[in-house]
Amino acid sequence: MMKRNLVSIFVIGLVAGLFTVFSAIDANGQGRYVGQYSRARVDQIIREMENAADEFRRDFRNELDRSNLSGGQKRTYRNQVDNFENETDRLRSNFDRDNNWWRSRNQVQRVVNAAAPLNNTMNSIAFRRNIERQWNRLRREVNQVADTFDLPGIAGGGWQGGGGGGGGWGGGQTVNPPNWADGTFYGTGPRGEQITLTINPNGNVTANINGSVSYGRFTRGNYININGAVARVTRQGNGILTQRTDTGERIAYTRTGGGGWGGGNQASPPSWARGTFYGTGPGGERITLTIQNNGSITANIGGGMSYGYWMNGNMINIDGAIASVARLRNGISTRRNDTGEVINYRR
Repeated sequence: MMKRNLVSIFVIGLVAGLFTVFSAIDANGQGRYVGQYSRARVDQIIREMENAADEFRRDFRNELDRSNLSGGQKRTYRNQVDNFENETDRLRSNFDRDNNWWRSRNQVQRVVNAAAPLNNTMNSIAFRRNIERQWNRLRREVNQVADTFDLPGIAGGGWQGGGGGGGGWGGGQTVNPPNWADGTFYGTGPRGEQITLTINPNGNVTANINGSVSYGRFTRGNYININGAVARVTRQGNGILTQRTDTGERIAYTRTGGGGWGGGNQASPPSWARGTFYGTGPGGERITLTIQNNGSITANIGGGMSYGYWMNGNMINIDGAIASVARLRNGISTRRNDTGEVINYRR
């Protein structure tokens, strides 16, 4: 039932189109550290990070309890730290069960993805210095694990990036994109696959290719790095053009979707629709919907993340599912265009 809710999370799986657009490094172990780190060493690195995550979660939640933040903010930040800590636990458990440590790479990516929103919170809100120092140490450990698996980490703390080092795959620190590269774009891959590419103001990037989602970052020089594949981004009219540095493959993107993927340019929402809202999906799943001032949208549905944007006419488009938005007294109401499904949210 979860996948039938407002944001319509499509089935997440590996598809051939993903490898033609932003290829991941071979999961059988072709990364640069496979012949350099023993399994015992990798186990130690993951163990240290997971222990630090447990400690940070406890201290961070205690810090929230003492803070003057609103109840909605506290819920959001608790969910962030809980999601991150849960992903580190899963990584530790999965790694312990598998003799081939490189197969844990997808789970490492989930840890990095879960750390990103928490990192944004730590960068934007002032906490006590001991909490900030604790996060800085933990962030370095997360990035060490990401770098071990040839994956991009999270920005901050002087980290210069890893992930796919060597052979033109590049690293580079995450940076804010220029205005013309900020937003959601639509393109078609070489095999006809439909691509929704979202470049967020903080440099985080998501690529939805026929329903399969991958994550990356915007780096200096107007490059995007997704799962180690690097492409140069240039402005093209009201859209963008990407060209891979290894294969030269070019894909043109526009800000208007097609082929059933919705459409419309990203717009700024009215003041009553900005902020974080909480609702319940048709299957009882808890939904945290955040609508930013620039129109970017994130939806946490039972711990799963999805992304979208606000459109003119008080509409939202998340992973291709479009819904109209109406104002409520202390929240908003959404109605999906295709199914008519209504979900009420409160602040």
